[in-house]
Amino acid sequence: MRCVWCGNDVTADSGISSLFMWNSRPICRQCQKLFHSLEKEPTCPGCGRLMEEAALCYDCVRWKEMESYFPKNQALYVYDEQAKEFMERYKFTGDCAVAFLIQEDLKRALKTYLKQGYTICPLPTSKQSLEKREFESVEYFLELSKIPYQQFLYHIGKGKKQSEKTREERMQLQQPFVLKEEVNLPDKVLLFDDIYTTGKTIRLAVKLLQEKGIEDVKLFTVFR
Repeated sequence: MRCVWCGNDVTADSGISSLFMWNSRPICRQCQKLFHSLEKEPTCPGCGRLMEEAALCYDCVRWKEMESYFPKNQALYVYDEQAKEFMERYKFTGDCAVAFLIQEDLKRALKTYLKQGYTICPLPTSKQSLEKREFESVEYFLELSKIPYQQFLYHIGKGKKQSEKTREERMQLQQPFVLKEEVNLPDKVLLFDDIYTTGKTIRLAVKLLQEKGIEDVKLFTVFR
């Protein structure tokens, strides 16, 4: 078995544990800690960004000035060069196997919210991006980790992908989501996405849920 990231032989790396490879992840030891974890780092209490001390970053200070409701975002990892390479391979090249790299950390973190009664709702992909990628990249993270979720949203946005926009263009984004008419909304929702950049997209989803009377909304992203 080959490591999904570097291609090294996982069986040789695992030694005698290779006898039980059917019950393990296809990741070598070197790649098991590929990303910079935020779990024990000081982060912004608003967006989850890595900070020198746990205080609101400049972006979140501005968000609080603009928004009456300011839900906290928790992130798993720093969005550094390694993370960017991961997202390029996963999201834009379609190498779904690399999602195993975040499976265990994601499962552990999200189970905490499930125990607290939150229903997880992943942000959907636009129709244009879905036709190109042929899979729901955010939902697949949850499916691989066997995390239950419900999809309340349709993505109706058009135009350039968020990754191709400048910060100014991102901040001018209009509401890209609508609620599905056939779903019953829960009291507590955890919105889940892959990357938190400006926070504009996920906070538009928050606004939509609030307008429908959901008062307890939290955010979770893989990278920040």
